[in-house]
Amino acid sequence: MTVKEDDAASLGDDAYTWLVTAITTFQLPANAQLSENRLAQEIGVSRTPIREALRRLETEGLVRRGDNNRFTVSLLTTKELNDACDLLILLDTYMFTRASEAMSPDDSRALEELAQDMIDAAEQGDAEAWIQADTSFHEVILRAADNPTVAGIARVTRRRIQRFWNRSLETSTRLTTCSQEHREIAGAVARGERDEVEAAVTDHINHMRSSVETILQVAGSVLGATSR
Repeated sequence: MTVKEDDAASLGDDAYTWLVTAITTFQLPANAQLSENRLAQEIGVSRTPIREALRRLETEGLVRRGDNNRFTVSLLTTKELNDACDLLILLDTYMFTRASEAMSPDDSRALEELAQDMIDAAEQGDAEAWIQADTSFHEVILRAADNPTVAGIARVTRRRIQRFWNRSLETSTRLTTCSQEHREIAGAVARGERDEVEAAVTDHINHMRSSVETILQVAGSVLGATSR
């Protein structure tokens, strides 16, 4: 690969990362139209890395291409939500179980500490800190499970759901409930009990499913759409 190709790949990755962040934090809301020219100006790159990033996001389901060949930020259908949650239950059950078999004492302590961080963030009503701890919690599991292929699919699948899921975390009650669920998952993983892991993971994802489904039902009035 030449230096120019390296630079082009780096610009494409930068554009992809920027777009993922903008979409998952709702700087670019669901149904927002994505103009390659405006995005290129905003990010400070040419249209080529923007186009490459959008195509990559299309394969991950975060954006859609319309009949006019224009991209928009995806709004999940109920079927897509259920399909993604069903898949995530399978992926997470496998990854959490595999992690429990290989987890070091340091990893176990990290999970417990991150679950406590979530509880603390819930008590303070700090959704941003909660989301950061949640992300770190899952990364500990994915590293311990040591299956990069499945980990990549799990990250993409979770990201499709969590951009809506995070909208349900604005109340301390939901934050507290989720924190307790993560504490239960951490305990099940530490004990290496497959049945406990599967039950805790399934309950957590089904709660996420229910919350996101409610959001999608009112998406037209809650999320809106902007041109970007």
